[in-house]
Amino acid sequence: MTSGRVGRRSFLAMGAGLLLTGCATSYADNPAIPVIRRVQVSGSGNLWLQRMPPFLQRNLVRQLGSRYQPGAKGGATLSVALTDISFPVDSDGGLISFDSVDTLDGRVTLLSSSGGVIKSFPLFATTSSVDAAPEVPDPTPRRYDWLASSYAHWLLSKLA
Repeated sequence: MTSGRVGRRSFLAMGAGLLLTGCATSYADNPAIPVIRRVQVSGSGNLWLQRMPPFLQRNLVRQLGSRYQPGAKGGATLSVALTDISFPVDSDGGLISFDSVDTLDGRVTLLSSSGGVIKSFPLFATTSSVDAAPEVPDPTPRRYDWLASSYAHWLLSKLA
């Protein structure tokens, strides 16, 4: 017999489902994004910006899935020029900090196989600072990856 109210366990399951819905986003089967034959990420300036390209490139390739086909004839080139990054040091030392925000800024350009610009736009992304603490003045690989994953997600959502 049902009482017409949502039980606590059902409510929590629905909430968790809604929160996790965006986490499994894959752009592999999205026809709006062309086949990408090359992903090029660059960053110059401070040391943190110079270390970010491999993290972002890996996350872009992973989230593109089968849309990424290295060297594909007629495929597009995705180019990202990173321009600014911020990894503030947090004072609470928790696993995930809610009062400190990492940021990444750059310019995204999608080029056709002939070199023409399909899309070009600036992109600024933020995420909570993971592993931020005064005892860890330099960002950890996990922190780079966390910010790169967020940036890749928003970049690909803008292409779709």
